[in-house]
Amino acid sequence: MGRISVAAGFCFAAAVLCQAVAAQSASPTASTPIIPVVGVQTGIDVKTGQRPGRQNINNLYARGGPQWDLYVLALSELQAVNETDALSYFAIAGIHGLPHSAWNGVEQVSGAPKNTGYCPHNLLLQELLFSTWHRAYVALFEQTLVSHALRIASQYPSSSSPAYQAAAQTLRQPYWDWASQPRLPTAAILANITVNGPSGVVTLRNPLYSYRFQQQSAESGFGGPLAELQETVRCLEIQGLGHNITASDEQMDSVAKDLINDVYDVFTRTQTFEDMAFDRWQGSSFENPHNIVHNHAGCGGTIGNIDWSAFDPIFMLHHCNVDRLTAMWQAIHYNHPMFTTTGRSTGQYATPKGALITADSPLKPFYDKNLRFHTSNTVSNTRELGYTYPEINDWSATPEEMAIYVRAQVNMLYGSDTTRVTARADSVVSQSHHQGKDNRPATLLRPQSRYYTAVVQVNRSEIPLPSTINLVISGFIVGRMSMLSMPSEGLASVSLPLRDVVVGNESLHNMDHVTAISFLQQNMTIDIHMNNGATVSVETAPSLQLEVQDMNYVAQLNNTGFPSFGNATRWPVRVRPSMRS
Repeated sequence: MGRISVAAGFCFAAAVLCQAVAAQSASPTASTPIIPVVGVQTGIDVKTGQRPGRQNINNLYARGGPQWDLYVLALSELQAVNETDALSYFAIAGIHGLPHSAWNGVEQVSGAPKNTGYCPHNLLLQELLFSTWHRAYVALFEQTLVSHALRIASQYPSSSSPAYQAAAQTLRQPYWDWASQPRLPTAAILANITVNGPSGVVTLRNPLYSYRFQQQSAESGFGGPLAELQETVRCLEIQGLGHNITASDEQMDSVAKDLINDVYDVFTRTQTFEDMAFDRWQGSSFENPHNIVHNHAGCGGTIGNIDWSAFDPIFMLHHCNVDRLTAMWQAIHYNHPMFTTTGRSTGQYATPKGALITADSPLKPFYDKNLRFHTSNTVSNTRELGYTYPEINDWSATPEEMAIYVRAQVNMLYGSDTTRVTARADSVVSQSHHQGKDNRPATLLRPQSRYYTAVVQVNRSEIPLPSTINLVISGFIVGRMSMLSMPSEGLASVSLPLRDVVVGNESLHNMDHVTAISFLQQNMTIDIHMNNGATVSVETAPSLQLEVQDMNYVAQLNNTGFPSFGNATRWPVRVRPSMRS
């Protein structure tokens, strides 16, 4: 199968003309073509605005057919593009972290950290751009992937060409909904995969299983133990010979409760984009469950190291889901603007440390269709980038109708067991959407008067990264704060819902709140573990703080509503190591 040319393939999928211009500071020279991020603009109904949806990877795989075939073939071809090409799999993955080099002509700026890529990460106020930067990033990958699928579709014989060309027009990057289906997707754990190609049935090395570097990564300027491997790995076998899928699934099973609890807490308790996108001490954000997936799906492998993570093929499945959760939150809070808060950057490859960050700050190195840097405002609506999600059909519903529908979907997928039963009574949902839930403890969030969260804060420089801080009661983990390998300094903070704490035969939420607070203060302990399983002493982190938030709680009235919460009272908890440490 031949390779698509960079310029022709990209422009075909994006339906724009790549141009060479002299742009703004830290931009390409006049002789260098700029690669704009415009999303995929094929398959869109120009009259109604209906656009193709990104699909659940498990559903796409189970259904099979032309779109699945094209997705696998396009991803395989993309991974085969020469690594020196700006639109190769290697080059696009390298935007996120290693090899810490310029992409799209956007050079490192003075005052930027030396050993970092372009991506912004941090669980505290400084980094406002986490969700919007990654939205542009996934859109770049998606438009490149579809450019390959469009060309491949044109090669099928006349008998099947119409079906494959129609499938290519509406193909979008799929997502992995790890909050409702925590185990690695089946499609990502098969070493080989069989699809129908233009010349007939063909068995390929599965491009979702791993990315195989075309040259030793150490020769590309990479370092560390992962550089000794020829391909990406998850839960590396002791002998260093490949994936340990059993270990990865066990890790994801162990955090399933945290993922679904954290996601539902963000949907129901945050009211501003700032609180949803990043934690501000009293709130919760999608970044923490995102971090948990990075640290546990790979358990010492590629995706657990932020410098390397984008090379693992499940990275885009993972971040597509983070974008989906963000888009669903935006549909519910349709009257809320993009964030209005300002912050200071922790510093990335093209952003100096301490730079003022607003919703109009450039999302480097991504240019828009006007050849200006994208900003959080320019990517605020998925409509402009040519895609949607199964839960969002905003072309056929009013904003309020859309908000009602999405709330029902959130309750059904991520709410308590009783909430999901109520929501399912009014919705017909594929059983496959709920696989993976039966292996986690039941979560009962019955009507009650109090709601509790634990707030953890620490200076990242005191913790060996990447690591996870576990909240432990009676030997059981009741919440997790996961920190990635970057940034290496600055405060990290997260608020963790305590939805599954049981005292004897009674739920914490049904106890007298004075008794409940006393119980938490006396029994909540902490342990810290690195991704490789090593234990870190709590005493090495003197900045570590722990508090409990106690607030009034009123359960939702129906499947289309959310619980309501009162103002929080904060109670200090002495930091003590758990017996597990």
